[in-house]
Amino acid sequence: MALVRPPEIISPKRRQLCSREHALRVAARIFDACAGPVSIVRTCDPLQPYRVSTSPDRRDTVELEMVS
Repeated sequence: MALVRPPEIISPKRRQLCSREHALRVAARIFDACAGPVSIVRTCDPLQPYRVSTSPDRRDTVELEMVS
């Protein structure tokens, strides 16, 4: 079982990196660089609440998908 620090102890930089806005910026950069769809996936991890994926699993909770 991983230890998770309480949210009030997370640094402002970590909070910014964990934000949906940051995930959207990363997804946009990947989308511009590759030819396939890119998804933002919601996780249950407070230190990584969003993950960017080019091939999300069927069980993943896709919050946003970028397609061309």
